[in-house]
Amino acid sequence: MAPTAIQPAIFDLRALPPQQRLDHDLGRDLERLAAHRRRRQLRRDPEYRDLRPELVRLVRGFAWDREIPRPRADPAAPLRAAAWNVERGKRFAALREVIAGEPRLIDADLLFLTELDVGMGRSGNRDVPAELARLTGMSYIYANQHVVLAPGDSAERNHGVANELGLHGCALLSRLPIRRFTAVTLPEFVDKFHAQEKRLGAKRALIAEVDVGDGAIVTVAVVHLDPFASARHRARQLRRVLAATAALDDRHVLVGGDFNTSTYDLGSAPGLALNIAHKLLRFGFGGTVRQYMKPDEVFERPVFAALADAGLETAGFNDADTGTIYYDVNDPELITKTLSYVPRSLWSWLQRRLEPWGGVVPMRLDWFAGRGLTPLRPAVLERPSAGGIQVSDHNPIFVDVELAADGRDRD
Repeated sequence: MAPTAIQPAIFDLRALPPQQRLDHDLGRDLERLAAHRRRRQLRRDPEYRDLRPELVRLVRGFAWDREIPRPRADPAAPLRAAAWNVERGKRFAALREVIAGEPRLIDADLLFLTELDVGMGRSGNRDVPAELARLTGMSYIYANQHVVLAPGDSAERNHGVANELGLHGCALLSRLPIRRFTAVTLPEFVDKFHAQEKRLGAKRALIAEVDVGDGAIVTVAVVHLDPFASARHRARQLRRVLAATAALDDRHVLVGGDFNTSTYDLGSAPGLALNIAHKLLRFGFGGTVRQYMKPDEVFERPVFAALADAGLETAGFNDADTGTIYYDVNDPELITKTLSYVPRSLWSWLQRRLEPWGGVVPMRLDWFAGRGLTPLRPAVLERPSAGGIQVSDHNPIFVDVELAADGRDRD
């Protein structure tokens, strides 16, 4: 189940059954596999070798529903797109309430959703993408990425609900017909079997052609790049996604999702130390904080170079003045996560240095980028909540797009 550079298979949704669910009955088997501490032990396990074909089916699997209960009200209007890392959907009641009450979400034409659970205890063992599709009246395709062998990450261990399926991935929800689709496996920086949230598989980007009428197609890509890696590695992942769009109709392309442009290299302790030293020597502490809102200028430049080399633009597609996530040193869950990869002494120092900002600083991790499209009204919805519960650590981002007349010509 290692990532592959081979061109992924392309499927035509119109030729497939109207609905498909991704399911399995490996519950006890997954518990036994999770007991292995190292990948090499797992590979030597005869049971794992027997189960491997089924595991490959799952980590490369899709689910979908072609039905669109509530089509676009005005086919001539600009396309309304939103992207949101919904943090598993683990605060689902609040998530549902926010989406239902926000016109830019409930009435969106395209929803690029990342971090979606299917049958995970931490999110109530819901099929999060399917439930959100029903809520919004949209069709959907879900691309699975992982079979999760743990209750969750370091801050999600104590909910006490067993996983029924243990699946996690990304999805596109659409109010327009979806034609062909594929998913690109992204190269992993570290083996997630050894992560705190032990899992099999790898991140995948979902790419699909959307029929916008009059013979026009917009190809969209739902992207979630690796936070525990360098900017160069994130750029490598993104280049693989952008190369795959060429196999589809790539005259009009919209890429959206969580690019994890944190400006940090969290792939290793030495890399993180060098990264921090570089920042402080070059910009000082205050200047380093300001870089969080403009990652494209210095520390995440390789990611944006990958977009530019493919002819995609971010200018006009994003609200440049509003963060899409907040680094909040007062957040108990963030404290638990951060202490899992930085020394407590560094954390205490960081808390002191961020006191002038109230311990909260904005960052820009989530992006849209387009080619052959005219962007309109980019926006961010800050810290949406319901009943006093913040839905996700990320903010949803929005952009309306129109087809540009000068979309890339096809041979």
